[in-house]
Amino acid sequence: MKVKKTIWFSLCLILWLVGIREGICAPQSDALLQQVWWFNVPGLSLQDLRTPGQPHLNWMMEHASVGAMNMKTGGKETLSNSYATLGAGTRAVAPADEGFYDPDEPVVDSGGVESTSAGILYTRRMGEEAPAGSVVYPGIMKYKAENEKIHFTVKPGALGEALHRKGLSTLVLGNLDEGNKPVRYAPLLTMNSRGITTEGSVGKEMLASDPKRPYGVKSHYRRIGDRLFSWKKPGLAVVDLGDLYRLEKFGETMSPPVRQTMRHQILAELDAFLGEVLSRAGENRLVMVTSTGRGLPEEEGLFPVLMYQPSEKQPGLLTSSTTRRTGVISNIDLAPTLLDRMGVEIPGEMLGRPTTAVTGNNGMFWSTVDRVESIYRLRPSVLYSYILIQILVLVTGLTLILKNGRGRGWMESVLLAVMLTPFLFLILSDVTAGSWWMVSGTLVLTGLAFSKVLTRASTLPLLFWAGLLGFLPVVVDGLLGGPLIRHSFLGYDPIKGARYYGVGNEYMGVVLGSSILACAAWLERRPTLSRRVRLGVGLFFFALLVFFAAPFWGTNAGGALASAVGFGVAYLRFFKAKWSRGAALKMAGMAAIGMLTLVVLNLWFPVESPSHIGKALTDLQGGNFEEIVQIINRKLEMNLKLIRFSSWGKVFLLSLLAMAVLAFRPAGGLKMLTRRYPQLFNGFTAILAGSLAALAFNDSGIVSAATAIVYVVMPVMIIGIREWTGGRDRVGRVAHPEKGRS
Repeated sequence: MKVKKTIWFSLCLILWLVGIREGICAPQSDALLQQVWWFNVPGLSLQDLRTPGQPHLNWMMEHASVGAMNMKTGGKETLSNSYATLGAGTRAVAPADEGFYDPDEPVVDSGGVESTSAGILYTRRMGEEAPAGSVVYPGIMKYKAENEKIHFTVKPGALGEALHRKGLSTLVLGNLDEGNKPVRYAPLLTMNSRGITTEGSVGKEMLASDPKRPYGVKSHYRRIGDRLFSWKKPGLAVVDLGDLYRLEKFGETMSPPVRQTMRHQILAELDAFLGEVLSRAGENRLVMVTSTGRGLPEEEGLFPVLMYQPSEKQPGLLTSSTTRRTGVISNIDLAPTLLDRMGVEIPGEMLGRPTTAVTGNNGMFWSTVDRVESIYRLRPSVLYSYILIQILVLVTGLTLILKNGRGRGWMESVLLAVMLTPFLFLILSDVTAGSWWMVSGTLVLTGLAFSKVLTRASTLPLLFWAGLLGFLPVVVDGLLGGPLIRHSFLGYDPIKGARYYGVGNEYMGVVLGSSILACAAWLERRPTLSRRVRLGVGLFFFALLVFFAAPFWGTNAGGALASAVGFGVAYLRFFKAKWSRGAALKMAGMAAIGMLTLVVLNLWFPVESPSHIGKALTDLQGGNFEEIVQIINRKLEMNLKLIRFSSWGKVFLLSLLAMAVLAFRPAGGLKMLTRRYPQLFNGFTAILAGSLAALAFNDSGIVSAATAIVYVVMPVMIIGIREWTGGRDRVGRVAHPEKGRS
């Protein structure tokens, strides 16, 4: 009866959430813009915004909405891919060898056999004439072909096409030309689906000759300004300013003092031009300054975004529902932001979400940037060290057990420290991210101190507390919005841009494995399993399932599905439920409630803050099966890649090998484990089932599987060292497998 009441309560709660959706989702409307002036400056860094002596950039930092964005693309972080992603509002790529031209510019046709004009080449390839004064993209078909190869749905010219359909215009000015070599990607932000920007100038007339500058040219600010300030049509104007880019490309051939002097000069000219722009920006214009990095392959980092609108009374720090982090946005958010600000419907192909400004100051912004960058810089070496230590501990512990070795006093502490490391990463990463030595020293000393205290306990309390410290802090942190996990080395990385909020795959495996371990150790000590205990365990598992599924907490669909498997197996084995028709129906009913919880919480959550799961479910509801197929393909490709190349895969496979060896050596060890600790054995079985489910359901499932299986192999080794190798319990008695529990 109590179980039925719990199920009805869960259903009523879900329906209540559905019922209040309309009351939560009231959107806020902003005044529509007449024009957006978007200035992109490749090579401009966040550090440049910290440098004094640039009055107008410094003024914008105080009076504009400020953010830092990543530059994740559909391929490598090249300049062409970065521009393509900005213009598509989703991860996209663009061939670097196909550029944009004014129609009358001379170009060489395919194969280099014929010189002709860009307009004629475009007509030859596309069957239509380019309008006078436009900018054309003869390589539009190659652009489409490149994007058909990646696992994202990319609509060519998504931003420009959406503006044109609304009756708004686009203008593009400037280039990144390296002397006589055309380098032009800005029209990727303004072109329509046919590769045409109706107005613009990207040729040599946008450059001024200067023999002292890299490649002998520099941006012609007067001509660019005259053309921009005389443009009166409502719409989007994109200006590409390439002097810093040319300096970065040419700079390796320059002496450092000359290069630094040139950089200061370029920044001073840029700042002066922005001063004129700001003086001409009216109430109905948005001035946006961005950077796409230096265009180096595999370059990753955070890059500046400044948005200034005179009529905006309360600028602050930018955020979006893509990142849910104050001061940090994604590059795919810019196109939806501009469309939203100009009253244009956002195409369904765009993965990004509109940005908003929240209360904040420069101190908060720089603090966020510094923490994100320090964690990003140290994460590879810290995690590689952690994985290497796991491998060494597995090999050493297995050797001690097989050789009936001594050493319980130190090996137990090391095994336990490995189990406690995710907890320590959660609480210590942010305060130790100054250097690798600080991180390592703090983790080692703290881990061994915790372990020394806990190993004084007997086996079951020891494993219970190890499990509790594994999942409880993560869940509490998730309920509070993730203030700790976002700065953890086992958390997510806004620079990589794979995940920004919720419980990542690393901690998803930790919660799955440690919660089952803690529950198994707790049940092992109970003499009877009453109906109340069954109900409590069931509610405990269901609450964790909701935590994984909820878009405002765990936001991990793969985690919800994997935990449903792991928790379901655990419940059946803990309470020795027999496989019958009734039991199967109950499990199917609970699984249906879990799936319904996942769907409803994400599909009906407020539209201004949809999760990535919610967007996928919306695509499914709207019949956008192509996007669903792309999502599945992306996740499969990522999983296969990680299984083949990730160090986590080595940890998982070595853990499975260790478990296979321990099942037979020493003789009778597995039999002793099942007889002496039956509930722990049931828990270990459930964790393995959940790990395999995570491997199947998560896009980075090998990571979740590796972090979950730690809570099987390390506890088994601790038991083995304590009881299979003649170790002594905490009060000095020789442990014996035939006697009472330690």
